[in-house]
Amino acid sequence: MKKTALTYLLLGGILMSSGCDLVDPTEVTNPNLTEEAILNTNNPMTPWVAGVKRQLALTVNAHVTFLEIGSDNYENVQTFYNQNLDNLTIRPQDADINGFQFQLGRLREMADYGLTVVKNADPLTTADQEAELNFYKAYSYLLSGEYFSFLPVTAGGEAVEWRSILGMAVETFRLAESSSNTQISAAASLGIARANYRLGNKAEAVQAANSAISKAPNLVYYAQFDQAQGPVNTMQTALYDRGNFDDLQVLPRMDFLDPKYYFRGASQASPVAIFKIEEAHLILAEAAISDSNLNSAKSVMTDIVNLVGSRERSTFNNNQQDRTQLNPGSRPNNSDVQVRFSPGAPLIEGLVLDRKSGNVTVPTISGTSVSVADIDALNDLDDALETLYLMRQEIFIAEGRRLADMGIKLVISEVEYLANPNIDAGSPGTSPVIPPFIDSIKDELDAFDYDAAAGICTIRHNINRILVENKTSELVLPFH
Repeated sequence: MKKTALTYLLLGGILMSSGCDLVDPTEVTNPNLTEEAILNTNNPMTPWVAGVKRQLALTVNAHVTFLEIGSDNYENVQTFYNQNLDNLTIRPQDADINGFQFQLGRLREMADYGLTVVKNADPLTTADQEAELNFYKAYSYLLSGEYFSFLPVTAGGEAVEWRSILGMAVETFRLAESSSNTQISAAASLGIARANYRLGNKAEAVQAANSAISKAPNLVYYAQFDQAQGPVNTMQTALYDRGNFDDLQVLPRMDFLDPKYYFRGASQASPVAIFKIEEAHLILAEAAISDSNLNSAKSVMTDIVNLVGSRERSTFNNNQQDRTQLNPGSRPNNSDVQVRFSPGAPLIEGLVLDRKSGNVTVPTISGTSVSVADIDALNDLDDALETLYLMRQEIFIAEGRRLADMGIKLVISEVEYLANPNIDAGSPGTSPVIPPFIDSIKDELDAFDYDAAAGICTIRHNINRILVENKTSELVLPFH
């Protein structure tokens, strides 16, 4: 062993002393791939925008799956995906949190590079291309402000408080509203509404929501994936493509909405909606409730139910999904099961699907269990607010949105504060934000009790009711 090791050391020394150019990759250059060469190609902005759009998909992949695990939407029953967030163990060392921050920063910086360097190098750059890059940059700000209490918004910069970051999102989305592409312009207006909603700026949120509706009443703006060339949809992999590993198990009262993403073919992946017009109506309804205008809220909520009912539904085989694989009889797995949203609540039918007796039909854009009759029966503002938040939860399932509604914010990653001289381990943003009324039940967010013989499932905690009971907290329900 010593002789072999010595031989390798001598060989390495010979190569380094006599042939460094042959083994040192930092000395290898390609004159055709320099920054100057690429910027001097014909119309470099077009491929650059395409690259930033691909980065959008990578950014969506970087957060949707592990944020869904952290919410009450899904329980992670295997070890392939994040093992910490299910019980809201939020640590600076978490690789997924670091990956999310990295992809957010990359999206922002790529968009900014296009708006400065590439734009200046390409006289054929169009106003629509600039608007699209501003849209992607604004989306990076939006997610940063929604999911972190503090975060740097420049490479190596100081951490910025979330409200200021959302203000930056609003201003940058305004630059994207000028696009002649109706989808981008309307999505930018909805981004402004979403940021102002989170900030509690009710009038501004309502105005932007109405603007989005007027531009594109059926808006869905997707992050697109490529099953053959990549990137693939990570959430599709978690919910469907890994087959009977059954990694993520949905909360039983939302079984009918799962899986939102499925295998569509060798070259076609399910897209992820990052903006859809349902959100504009949800904002309008919540504004009406906060104004104590129950009738107006009910009217808007009825519009939402009708809109959701018009959305695409897909039928496919899901019999590889085994709700009880690891512990037979532990989870509802047939349509005879009735579900309570909390102990003592009414039993509700039709929330659980039969997956072993044929194809299933699942909403792939938006779905809800709330009916027009349910809305007609509402006569109390808090009940209406709880119903609205149930609709938010159901409509946004598997899109990485729920954790923000629960008032939870992540931490600046250890990788960031070790490399950034402006941030250290005790800086603002290095501790998570978890509302006390969520923290006290964080080990039971996904918990339920199931009597298989009786066919009754009882969810242990109705998080939507808990949110409404704590609506005056500054951490949740921003209009209240």
